[in-house]
Order: sequence, then structure tokens, then C-alpha cells
Amino acid sequence: MKKQYLVLIFVFLLLNSCKTDDLELNNGNAIAEPTFPATRAELEAAINGTYSPLQSQGLYGRYLTYMYDYMAGDEAYVGPTRGTPDLRNFLEYTFTATNNDIYLYWKNAYNGISRSNLILDRIDRINNFSETEMPQADKDNFIGQARFLRAFYYFLLVERFGDIPLYTTADVDYNGLSKSPKADVYQLIISDLEDASAKLKLKSAAEAGRATKGSADALLGKVYLYSKDYAKAKVAFDKVITSGEYSLTANYFDNFENEHENNSESVFEVQFAYSGGGAWAYVDWGGQDNGDSETSFKSIEYGGLGGFHNNDPSHSLVNEYEAGDSRKSDSFYFTGDAWSGGVVGAISPAAAPAYWRKYQKAYNQGSDGAGLSDINHRVIRYADVLLMAAEAENELGNSSSAIGLMNQVRDRVGMANYGATAMNATYPVTSKAQIFTAIVHERRVELSGEQSRFPDLLRWGMSNTIAGFIVGKHELFPIPQKEFDTNSNLTSADQNPGY
Repeated sequence: MKKQYLVLIFVFLLLNSCKTDDLELNNGNAIAEPTFPATRAELEAAINGTYSPLQSQGLYGRYLTYMYDYMAGDEAYVGPTRGTPDLRNFLEYTFTATNNDIYLYWKNAYNGISRSNLILDRIDRINNFSETEMPQADKDNFIGQARFLRAFYYFLLVERFGDIPLYTTADVDYNGLSKSPKADVYQLIISDLEDASAKLKLKSAAEAGRATKGSADALLGKVYLYSKDYAKAKVAFDKVITSGEYSLTANYFDNFENEHENNSESVFEVQFAYSGGGAWAYVDWGGQDNGDSETSFKSIEYGGLGGFHNNDPSHSLVNEYEAGDSRKSDSFYFTGDAWSGGVVGAISPAAAPAYWRKYQKAYNQGSDGAGLSDINHRVIRYADVLLMAAEAENELGNSSSAIGLMNQVRDRVGMANYGATAMNATYPVTSKAQIFTAIVHERRVELSGEQSRFPDLLRWGMSNTIAGFIVGKHELFPIPQKEFDTNSNLTSADQNPGY
């Protein structure tokens, strides 16, 4: 990766950073490198800009959602005439190192890391602000946000690419760096999250949309869970659960629409908004940032009611739900359902059983295809934390705790509890293996269409069930060819296996 240090200092276009009704934005063009940060406003602008790549097309603005949902194998139905060729590459496992969507994922994550590093390089300057200019708690909170975001971007990269260049400062050589082992990347992620947890504010004291102590603890637990360090995962998840800062929303659908963004269940979410012009205004088709409108493609691309329905739910996914589970009707539109534009007609294409309701604009604007979406993307929900904690408890042999955590999630939607007589015929939980089967089921129906299924299948060793998946190759993405073209410290021998 080319050196981006000087560019970022003067091109922190932080008007693109986060949702304008939650975060106060400032234009960072006036930041001067030798004195940065000279003011609190400069530091706030830099922090806002560090969130901005999350909204990019390479990440939660578009491609990340496609990649994860398509590659899950049984989460999506995509008809033969649907989906652009680059997106179908993920459905069919035909992507290569020249796939531009993979490059944008890589590029945008590293942009976020560079922006984080620019701030973290100046911790001494930040701490030198007087208490009058900036109380220590605020200094710590800025530093904590930068550490959380760097850890988050690195987690996105290391999970999809394995060994990668590890940049810990913005002042890097123009020639780039060689790859570092995955273990070293994880070590930095864990260190950053531990420090972030100690420095960040509680959710109740933070601005909506900011990373918080709970965000850091939840992500740390997820990192440990993915690393199969279940004891440490439990410790991290317990901090979130016992904090009193989070609770499940009364209504499941509250998590997927505008009116209840940053709610009690939200642990970390990417902010989207129509902040300038129309819904399609200022979209950057080059894929860096989505412009002043800070919008997502999720509704129009996935939506079947006036949208493109490039990703309809599969029969396998829809059939996973138990009878009477209201999460099914909250997640999908079926023929005859009411929506803001009328009544759903015959579902087309016929091979798809339903349209997505989650994250779709049809519930309030008359059409999924009316424009891009301003619905925030809930990256970590409290329900996810409870289910991850259940998994850690089960692996540690704490079966009653695991069952109790799963039942909290089911209680929200009025479903019979695991362990009850009504559940024993379908999902008995008298052994560790049976509890694991219940966890697999519960995560699938609770988190459908939320990009959890593919990484779950990978870490559970179940990816061999995915059509087109080649074991030993598709656990990782190829390192983008453009990285080899610009980073002289990488050679063809550094490419991931099979590419």
C-alpha cells in the first residue's frame, strides 16, 4: 500500500464521515500536518473522518454485504439474469485477484487504518492539551475511538485475507510493507481493543454513533471467539451483558429501520443519512466514499418491491424458521403482505419464496427502488452478543448458561424455550453437540441477512457444505492485484493459496 500520510492530512474530507444528526461534522481541509491537532475541532474532524470508510462502497455501503451473503451459499437466491458479473463472482466462487470489489474492501479498510494511525501517532499532542481545552476523559475517548476503529478495520482484513501488511503508524515508506503473520495482526487488534475498552465512554454517556466501551468489549469477545479462546471471550461478553447498558428491543423489526436507530440493542452501527441533495446525490461511483448523502445500496439492491432484488432470500433460509416465529415475517415480505405501496403481488422470480423486509425502504417510502438507503447498518447487536456468549459458554461446558442466553433471544419473539418439552422433538439440548446445533439454528434465524452466516460457517468448519467453496482456497480472499502493483515488498509468492 502506498504511503497515504500526507494525502490524508490535507484531504480529510470529513463532511463524509458520519450521520449528521448524530455527529457534529467539520471540514478537515484546514488541518496542518506539523501542528495537528492544534484544536479540539481538528481532532474531532479527524475522528469523524476515521469512521467514513465504513460507509464506503467497498464496506458497508455496498460490497461487504453482498460478499458475505452470497458466499454463505444458502442465504440468497439470485436468478440467472440477476446480479452484475463482479457480484456473481462471490455467489459462484469465481473471484480472482483482479476483482475490483475485493480491492475496494481492502482499500477502504486500509484507508480507515491510515486515518486511525494519523491520530494515534499524535497521542502525546492530544494528551498535551490543557484540561481547560480538553478534559482527560475526552482525550481518552478520542484515543479510544481511534484504537477501536483501527482494530475493527484490521479485523475485517485479517479475517478475509489472513497474513497482511501491518501498519502501526501513518508515517510509512512509499514502497509499502511485507506481510505480517495473522497472529501479529490479532495481537495488535487485542491490544487496541483492551486499551479502547479502558478509555471509551459508556454508551449512556457517548454521542450516538460513536464507538463505546461496550463496542470494544463486544468486538474483543468476538475476536477471542473466532480465535477459539472461549474463556477470554466469555470474560469480554460478560462485561457487555452485566454493564446494564444494553437490552433487546421490544420489537425485533426496530433493529432494521430508521425510526429506532442507535437503540438499546445497538452495540455498534454504521451511520447512514440523506445529508445532501436527493437519495442518489453525490454518490462516488469510484467506490471511495458515498459522498455527502452517506447512503447505502442495501435497499435498492436487495429489495424486491421496486428494487433490483439482486439478493432474494433462499428457500433454505426461509424454511429454517420454526412455525410461529415472528422473525420470519419481520425479515421477509411474502405474497399478500401489506407494505407502504400496497400489497405484495406474486413473487417474481418464482424460484424465490420471498423478498427481504430487513433493511428495506419499502416499509416507509413506497418502494425499495426510490433511491439509496439511509438506514443505519447494525454491525453488532446485543442479540448477537448473547448468542456469541452462549457459544462460548457451551464450549466451556456451561450448558445451563448457554441455554439461558439463547432463551433470552427467543423470549423477545415469544418462542418456546430450549429445554422445554415443546422443543425437545426438534432442538433438544441435553448435550454439548445438541446445544451447538441449537446455536447454529438460532444464529441463522436471528441474524439472517446480517452477514454473519459465512464467517460462522468458516469458523465452525462447515464451509465444505457451501456449493462452489474449495477447502484450502476460499477461506481467504486473494490479495488484490493492485496491491502487488504498488507494494514492492510483496511478490507473487505472497499471494494467498489457490489464486
